[in-house]
Amino acid sequence: MEANSGQIEVKIRRVFHRDKFRLGLFFPFSNALKQEAKTLGATYSKTHHCWYLEDKNETIEKIKHAFKDKAWLDYREINGLLSPSEEKHFKIAYKARISNYKMPQAVASAEKPVSTLRVPDEYKETLLIRRYSQSTVNTYSGMFLKFMRYVHPKHPKDVSEEEIKKYMNNLVQANQVSQSTHNQAINAIKFYYEHVLGLEKKKYWLDRPRKEEKLPRIISEQDVARMIGSTTNVKHQMIIAMLYSTGMRRSELTNLRIQDIDIDRAQINIRGAKGKKDRVTILSKHMASAIHRYLDLYHPKYWFLENPKRTKYSDNSVGKVVKDMSKRVNLADVTPHVLRHSFATHLMDNGTDVRIIQALLGHKSLETTQIYTHVTNRNLAGIINPLDRIIDSNTTPTRLIGDDQ
Repeated sequence: MEANSGQIEVKIRRVFHRDKFRLGLFFPFSNALKQEAKTLGATYSKTHHCWYLEDKNETIEKIKHAFKDKAWLDYREINGLLSPSEEKHFKIAYKARISNYKMPQAVASAEKPVSTLRVPDEYKETLLIRRYSQSTVNTYSGMFLKFMRYVHPKHPKDVSEEEIKKYMNNLVQANQVSQSTHNQAINAIKFYYEHVLGLEKKKYWLDRPRKEEKLPRIISEQDVARMIGSTTNVKHQMIIAMLYSTGMRRSELTNLRIQDIDIDRAQINIRGAKGKKDRVTILSKHMASAIHRYLDLYHPKYWFLENPKRTKYSDNSVGKVVKDMSKRVNLADVTPHVLRHSFATHLMDNGTDVRIIQALLGHKSLETTQIYTHVTNRNLAGIINPLDRIIDSNTTPTRLIGDDQ
């Protein structure tokens, strides 16, 4: 918060407008401040009664620079700098606002088609206030929209617990969704009733599906090398190499900043990863020259991976690169997460301690990391097959199946 006596206060808040979160500038009418907002490229929203800009880290710095010595900037609500008393007051005011919320007529009316349904702004705003990642916001919103379509024309507030359970059963029996999707649907629905409406957890508790015991899919070191060598596109080669050599998730790679790469220490600092935790992972010694070459070719300004418009590479674009390059070498179903699994398994094959791998991957529980012990070759290599014992025995001469008699 930057205050100067006698100046107009400009409050910066996140607003959900036209299916995206924006940074809203709220201030009393002022031609001077209006002109500054326009200079920044802001657009006025009649819905929210504010000027808004794209919600990006660099946007906040631009706002600070533009309004310096011209206004009193209050940006506490977007960076978590509220004092405990202010935060309590804010939450009370926010709950009071959403308790009076009424679904827009296009959603509430049974006369309107299901295609017009939209997730309430309060749902997405609450996710944002609770610091959920954009990926989680998108996933939960999509899941909750499917639920809204199922119970339409009823408003979700009027849906009974039995109807919720019926919907969950329909997902499993009719749609045959995976255990992961089933869990995401439960979380999305529970979030609405417990955090948006503020109802008790007990009333809307849903049984969790039994966790599937699936082994992670991996590819060999030779397959990784073939994927990297399948193209001369340096950026695409870099995507495969970075995912495999660091064990990063695709969202961690797209959120990687140039300044997060420490070539001298052969480390990468991963900021605000899953669970809002920072961690450090390793960087191949052979990547130093490759990274310098990549930077010289593409000249990214802020993000390590940028598109031609100098904005952040999307998660979908990374996934498409991996898919296309795996197809070139006749590998099926290779995703960024398969490269992450392969990174962990190959480390374990080479004798790396499981707790070190846990730290590199950012797993909260060691149990999650230990699944790689089931696919590593290291533990299997020392086992003598009982058939080999029979064949290798001097006392029991045995022919192999198919040997000449």
